[in-house]
Amino acid sequence: MALATAAGLGLGVLAGIVGSELLGDLGPDRVKGAVRRLRRSEREALEADPQDVERAVVAALEEHPKASDLAISVRALGDGVVELSGTVPDTGGRRIAAKVARGVAGAEVVVNRILVEGADVPRRHSTPSSAS
Repeated sequence: MALATAAGLGLGVLAGIVGSELLGDLGPDRVKGAVRRLRRSEREALEADPQDVERAVVAALEEHPKASDLAISVRALGDGVVELSGTVPDTGGRRIAAKVARGVAGAEVVVNRILVEGADVPRRHSTPSSAS
């Protein structure tokens, strides 16, 4: 019984140390700020028209220098949810597209269904033109 108690105490202390490292300086001001941001984003998501959010995400992707050439489709599903789909040449393109979409007001949840060539789907090979 004492061994189980000591093991439980040790695991509890370890969990506390790991948790404090992950949470960092989690104080009342930081929690209040996070709650304010969540409430504001919920209000914006409820007020935002899905078509406006979709157009804003498309525009943001077109304006971004590393995302403008990517073959990505955007679909607003409502309630602040945006879905990205398409195929990109590398994981960097997938990450950038998601980051750009998340930065758009009203896009609270980004469902990233973008496939990466070579990892998720075969790479496209350009066909050489036939010499006549």
